[in-house]
This record gives sequence, C-alpha cells and structure tokens, in this order.
Amino acid sequence: MKEGAYIGALIALLVYFMLPIYGENGAPASIVPTGNAVSSTTGFSTYVSNLPFSTIIFFALEILGISVGIASQMVLKRVYG
Repeated sequence: MKEGAYIGALIALLVYFMLPIYGENGAPASIVPTGNAVSSTTGFSTYVSNLPFSTIIFFALEILGISVGIASQMVLKRVYG
C-alpha cells in the first residue's frame, strides 16, 4: 500500500503544478514562492494572501491522490495476485 500512496502523491503533486490556480484578487496562487514573491514587497504580499487557499487545494489533492493510489494498488493486488 505504501507504493500506491507514493505514486498517488506524486501524481497529485504534478497535477497541482499544472493547475491554473488563482486567488481572490486574480493573482496566481501557489505554495512555491516565485522570484517575484521573493524580490518584490507587492509580490510577497500577494503570495502570502493567496497562501491559505493554495495550501488547502494542495493538501486536498494530496489526500485524494494518496487515497486513490492506495485503493488502486489494493485492486491491482487482488486482480493480479
């Protein structure tokens, strides 16, 4: 089951990075700070204001990915022995 959880979490992480997630003010929301967030005070405040929303999306995708990965590995073990 551990391998399924790892694979599901990796796929969820890749999906998270490909999703166009925007916060309330229309700025891109991500848990990974960009160069703009590090160098600009306006960029940093936008990053911090969108951080709770993007964190919720990230953890929801991770939990879903882990659950689907574990379930699919259990099904594959039962089908293929």
